[in-house]
Amino acid sequence: MRDKIILLIALFCMSFTEQELCLVDKLTIITTTSPIPSNPSTEMLEITQRSLFMIPEFRGCKKIIVFDGVPAQQRYRSLAYYTFIRNVEKLVREDPYFYNTTLVINHDFKHLANSLREAINIVDTPYIFVHQHDFSLIKKFDIANLVRSMDSNPNLKHIRLNKWVTASNWWDGEVDSVIVGGSLVPLTRIFGWSDNDHISRTDYYRDFVFPKIPWNGAMEWFLHDQPDILRNHLLYGTYLYGSIGDGPYILHLDGRSY
Repeated sequence: MRDKIILLIALFCMSFTEQELCLVDKLTIITTTSPIPSNPSTEMLEITQRSLFMIPEFRGCKKIIVFDGVPAQQRYRSLAYYTFIRNVEKLVREDPYFYNTTLVINHDFKHLANSLREAINIVDTPYIFVHQHDFSLIKKFDIANLVRSMDSNPNLKHIRLNKWVTASNWWDGEVDSVIVGGSLVPLTRIFGWSDNDHISRTDYYRDFVFPKIPWNGAMEWFLHDQPDILRNHLLYGTYLYGSIGDGPYILHLDGRSY
């Protein structure tokens, strides 16, 4: 406990930089979680939440962890999952890496999209960083100038962190460096849509993403339409952070087998 208190002081009691303060009212970090075999252990979630602090500006941002409900076919995991939720509540009280975190607990199974919808209902910032519980950040990126870019260029709507080397592929199509409206950070235009960790406009989710999701299901089922994104890219606004050939920014720990 003493070590945690010392770490808390080190992380949060020193003054925030101007860039960090600029992000406090701009960005909310939403972490999505659901029943997985490692529950009730919080080990994986602790690793992935701790990785966020690689980005200094994330330190003061509001954070939400949203828990999906238990699907009928996984009822045998209910006790472990509810114990996991209690363990996360304890982390919010005691662990500095869970500082400034609000928990949203869904009692019904909603799948990722509609579970995320519940979290966004309480977001009051113009941007969100959607972070899945089994993705660990492994490389820094310039969130401050990315947000400045999105402030000045409304065409930037969905900026994903890649788990692979950035290149043309079957999912994202023939990628290129065309950025209509410009950007202060390196971006690659893509023609696929993924729910892997990404920065997005909050109103983009409310006005564009959620209306395309009429029932519980993976967001890609409704949003990943490569021919439509190719024809209407300015509506989708999908990019990868980094230039073509850039290495991965996130590591998938794979909660299903962790």
